[in-house]
Amino acid sequence: MLGLGLAAAIGGVVLVLVVAMRTPSLDRRWDEDVRVLTEVTRGADGSVLLEAVRDWSYTRDDVLTKEYRPFRYDPADVQGLWMYEQALGLGGRIAHTFLVFEFPQHYEEARWLGISVETRREVGEQYSIVRGMLRGFEVTHIWALEEDLVRRRVEYLDYPLVRYPVTVPTEVIARIFDQFVRETEALATTPRWYNTLFTNCTSSLIRYVNEIEPGAIPWHYSFILTGRADDHLSRLGYVDLTAAEEITRDRLATRPVR
Repeated sequence: MLGLGLAAAIGGVVLVLVVAMRTPSLDRRWDEDVRVLTEVTRGADGSVLLEAVRDWSYTRDDVLTKEYRPFRYDPADVQGLWMYEQALGLGGRIAHTFLVFEFPQHYEEARWLGISVETRREVGEQYSIVRGMLRGFEVTHIWALEEDLVRRRVEYLDYPLVRYPVTVPTEVIARIFDQFVRETEALATTPRWYNTLFTNCTSSLIRYVNEIEPGAIPWHYSFILTGRADDHLSRLGYVDLTAAEEITRDRLATRPVR
C-alpha cells in the first residue's frame, strides 16, 4: 500500500513538472474557427482598426461563408454593452459568456461587435475542463460581428443563448473596449495559456474590468462556476435579470438577431 502511495505521489510530481514546463505557442495547426488572430492598428485620432474581424455565416447544417473583414472603431462612440451566456453543463452552473459592444447606426453592419475569450484549439482537439487546467490550450480573443457569434452557437451548433443588457456608464464601456483591444494586441505577440479556473471566458472578462475599475467586481465563486455570473452581476447592479432575452433556433427562424 505504501508503495502504491509513493508511486502515486511521484506520478503527481512528474505531472506537475511536465505541465509547468509547457510553453504557449503562436505556431500550431489551429482549428479553423480560431486560426486567424485579429490584428490591431491604432490611429492618431484615437480610433482602432481591427483587422480580420470574423464574419462567418451559417445554416443549421453548414458554414456557408468564412469571411474576415477590417473595421475601424472609435471607443468614444460606444453606446452600450451586452452580455451573452451559453449554458454548458452541471445544471447550468458552467457556461460560456461573451460580450457585444454597441456602436451608433452609422457603423452599419459593424455596429454590433462581439468579443469572445476562448480556447485556441488545434485541429481535431475537443474542449476539456480537465485539460483546460493543465495548460492544454492557449487562450485567444475572437473579435466577430454579433451575427456571427450568435448564429454560430444557436443556429449551427444548437446552443440557446441568453442576452442581458449591461448597465454601466458609456465612458466605462469605452475603457473596457480599449482594455480588450490592448489584451488582443498583447496576445498577438505573447501567447498565454487558457486556464479553466483562473483564465476562462468569464474570469478574463472580469479581470479586464477590474484592471480599469479596481474592485468593481469582487471575487465570487461564479468566476469558476461561470453559469452563475449573471446572478453575481445582477446583485452588483450591472445586469438586469428581468431584461433577459432567450435566443433559440425557433426564435431566429422568425426574427433577426437584433
